[in-house]
Amino acid sequence: MNRIKLILNILILIVMLLLMDPRSFYGLEFHEWAGLIIGLFFILHKALNWSWIKKVTVCFFKSSPGRARLNYVLDVLLLAGMVLMILSGIAIARTIDFSWMNLGGSGMFWRVMHTSSSFITLALFGIHLGLHWKWVQLRFKFKKVKA
Repeated sequence: MNRIKLILNILILIVMLLLMDPRSFYGLEFHEWAGLIIGLFFILHKALNWSWIKKVTVCFFKSSPGRARLNYVLDVLLLAGMVLMILSGIAIARTIDFSWMNLGGSGMFWRVMHTSSSFITLALFGIHLGLHWKWVQLRFKFKKVKA
């Protein structure tokens, strides 16, 4: 399971970095489709970590260590950022037709929301990666991690 999580995390990181400029790499169509796919990867990542999420949610105000609480709050912020990125991306999509969703609002509002939430979420991903850096190092050295 840890190898699957590692591969998933690496894919999320690479795709997230490639998506930072919608006009580079393969263009806007790639940006939009890959954005939807990374959203699915993020949901899969959360599903694979569901037992931790459930455990910390139950114990959040009681016996969770400070580091677990920090990770939990960071994960909630990442979730909010991903939701805002995906929703605003759907609202401003040009190559995929989401007009049937009728999200309303001005194009400028959604574009600012998309850009702002993308940069903030990328920074949060960096903090998330930093907080899990020991786990990353252990994965690349192929040492066993005690649960």
